Amino acid sequence: MAMLHLVVQQRPITSLVVLTVDHGLRDGSRAEAEQVARFCAALGVEHHILTWTGEKPRTGIQAKARAARYDLLAGWCLSHGIAALLTAHTMDDQAETVVMRKMRTDSMKSLAGIWPESRWNGIRVVRPLLRSRREELRGVLRQAGVTWSDDPANTNPVFERVRVRAALAEDDVARLAAVAEEARTKANTLAAVAAAWLRSQAVVETVGLLRLPRSHFAGLAAKAEMAEIVCRAVHMAGGGRAEPSAIDSLLARILADEVFRSTLGGVLVAVRNAEILIGREPARISAAPVAVGEEPLLWDSRFRISAPAGSTVVPAGPRCPKPEKALPAFVLAGLPAVTLPDGCAVLPHFQPHVGVSVRLGERFRL
Repeated sequence: MAMLHLVVQQRPITSLVVLTVDHGLRDGSRAEAEQVARFCAALGVEHHILTWTGEKPRTGIQAKARAARYDLLAGWCLSHGIAALLTAHTMDDQAETVVMRKMRTDSMKSLAGIWPESRWNGIRVVRPLLRSRREELRGVLRQAGVTWSDDPANTNPVFERVRVRAALAEDDVARLAAVAEEARTKANTLAAVAAAWLRSQAVVETVGLLRLPRSHFAGLAAKAEMAEIVCRAVHMAGGGRAEPSAIDSLLARILADEVFRSTLGGVLVAVRNAEILIGREPARISAAPVAVGEEPLLWDSRFRISAPAGSTVVPAGPRCPKPEKALPAFVLAGLPAVTLPDGCAVLPHFQPHVGVSVRLGERFRL
């Protein structure tokens, strides 16, 4: 609410769209979303409620809800020609994130916490309030006479972030935010090196498979560069973030000249003598049919699929027919299969069909 209040004072109302995600995880969430809708209506700002549907997870709720939230927000923005998404993370959120990351890793990228700007499925995500304190923003709302709702999950000690928040001293917040800023500077330097290597050495196939030359990769001088390359490749192919310990284990086996397969961060890594293949792990793909609407569907956050409205998409699975070009079975199993409204099944990567197309999603851009 604070960010909306501040933005409408600086931008023409007609240039703004407000999106609220109803996760459907507790009673009252819809009413809170509708409260935001009424506030926007009073301001004359366009507003839409996006709903997270389907079966909800029993574990890792906050992380999975976050991913679902960003998928919904970025998907709406992509389909409506919106180039930038603003979120209201504060300096307090940043400090909490740094504390939680420090418990797990000393990676500069992780210690950078919440980035002022990032991308999600091709959409630019901007966080303009990272230098503002949470209570400062509440004071702005009180002065303006604007009411807001606090998510009860923000005071539930079952969640790690809530426990960290309660333990932070007032002086800790600015200090931890400075830690994040210093780490971000170092991480940006490393990211630039990794991105340049991937652009010059990696092959990205239309089926979402990355091929890395093993000898060139193993010959890199700095282990930190190798880890960053793997991290970026894993995110491209699977959308997840591999744990640093899993990356360390993977690198150790590569440098030991092993030939093996391993899973991490939602991908399967097949390390061969001459190359390293990184593709989506089929077991991590939901088997539930996903309906195609009027706009192209971003399926599994990897492929943008156009098909007649009413078509559904599922993973091809192990029975996917082998194409002329040899591809690993795990890659074939994770490709989309489209069932048209008339019942006809199409594998758009290998079976051209009128009105059906598939292309890689935006995160595969090097």
